[in-house]
Amino acid sequence: MGNERSARRPMRGGRIRWAWVCWVALLIAAGCDSSLQAEREKKGVLLAQVNGEPVTREDLRAHLKARGDHEVAGKAGKSISRVVLEQFVERRLLLQRFRETGEYVSEGKVRRFVEFVRRQYGEADLKTVMKEQGIDEESWLKTMRETLEIEHLLEKEVYSKLKVSGSEIEDYYNRNKEKFRVGRRWRVRQIVVASAKMAERLRKLILDGKSFAALAQEHSIGPERGAGGDLGYFQAGELPENIENVVESLELGEVSRVVKSPAGFHLLEVPERRLPIQNTLASVRDVIKKRLLADKGRAGLERWLGELKRNAKITYYPENLENVVSG
Repeated sequence: MGNERSARRPMRGGRIRWAWVCWVALLIAAGCDSSLQAEREKKGVLLAQVNGEPVTREDLRAHLKARGDHEVAGKAGKSISRVVLEQFVERRLLLQRFRETGEYVSEGKVRRFVEFVRRQYGEADLKTVMKEQGIDEESWLKTMRETLEIEHLLEKEVYSKLKVSGSEIEDYYNRNKEKFRVGRRWRVRQIVVASAKMAERLRKLILDGKSFAALAQEHSIGPERGAGGDLGYFQAGELPENIENVVESLELGEVSRVVKSPAGFHLLEVPERRLPIQNTLASVRDVIKKRLLADKGRAGLERWLGELKRNAKITYYPENLENVVSG
């Protein structure tokens, strides 16, 4: 069902995060919903009706523009993807269903969500984005509310009804033990500088007894310099091959030769190694539960939305769909 279809629910406490992802993906989508029904009918060619509510070509163009697809929106006068049309119809259907339930989203929750979104951009940056895309604040705020309304609807009618039993978790673990096996790991520190000459000079200082971490803080140009060059733990395959080959060969506490990469010239150190382990069922139970809930959520959403669509009256106007493409 487009962006709403792809939403998954790893945990109920993640609803605000889900709504944020939904908002980013839609990029203030469906701003056209702020128009009155009569205005919609006047604005463009009628493509569909959802329980009597019209969807016009202009609605879709506004939708595309609002989510940042300006190039596609510009072409929408000639061709519209059937996928986009279906997504828009489904969004309209979800909002209708929410209003039928008599539920509501409190003003406080809307304000908190709006402030959360503003903080992701910064007040000035968000206003710049809205101005560049021609989105007025009233339409934006309305869409924020609608995003939360859809999220509230899916939580109540789909996600809150999902259950995962202990036996399901245990069965998944037993069938997928390899997924929960952690290979040999290295804790890696690095110093990265712009020249081979500087790297060789720092290497000599370390061999003479200077602290690797202190020199990383003072000279490294890597983002981890504040942590003394500490990159954390890596498994086989997670580092560039030339770096990993060096890391594998190092003794604990040994400083590497100078290694060149597109980022600069590196000195590497391995202060700790960890052997492979098999995570126990107890240690990954919550991870498995979230994964199973996500799988059930996708399947449950498909079934629920399918039923919603079967009970709705959705009319398409083929005489006006001449330029609507299938992909």
